[in-house]
Amino acid sequence: MTDNPEAEDAVLPAGLRILVADDEERLRFVVTMMLEELGAEVVAVDSCEKALEIYGATGGRFDVVVLDLRMKGIGGAAAFREILARDPGAHVVLSSGIRPDDHLLAELDGHGCAFIEKPFDIGQLARVLGGLVR
Repeated sequence: MTDNPEAEDAVLPAGLRILVADDEERLRFVVTMMLEELGAEVVAVDSCEKALEIYGATGGRFDVVVLDLRMKGIGGAAAFREILARDPGAHVVLSSGIRPDDHLLAELDGHGCAFIEKPFDIGQLARVLGGLVR
C-alpha cells in the first residue's frame, strides 16, 4: 500500500472524505499528506470558520472533521459543538499539543468523537480515525 513503514498497518476504509482545519500551514500540509497516503480525500483549510462554511455548503458530506483545538477566531471546541448542532452524528477529532480538560474529553467521548495529541504519526492518526468510522 505504501513505502512508509509507519503506515504498514495503518488502514482506513477506502475513499474517506476528511475535512481538516489547522492554522499552521506546515502541520496542515503534513496531516493532509498522511491522510492522502491512507487513501482519504482531503479538504484542508486554515480556520474553523472556513471549515464550518465548507461543512455547511456541502451538507456535511465528510466522514470525519479534524480540527485544531487552539486557533484564532473560532477554536476547535466551539467548531466541534457547532458541527454537532448541525449534524449530531458527525465524527470530529480535535487535535492539540496540549491535552484538553477532562470536561471536553468527556464531551468528545459522549458524542463518539475523539482527541489526538500532537505530534502524532500516521499510525496513530489511522487508529483514531479508524475507531470513529468502523
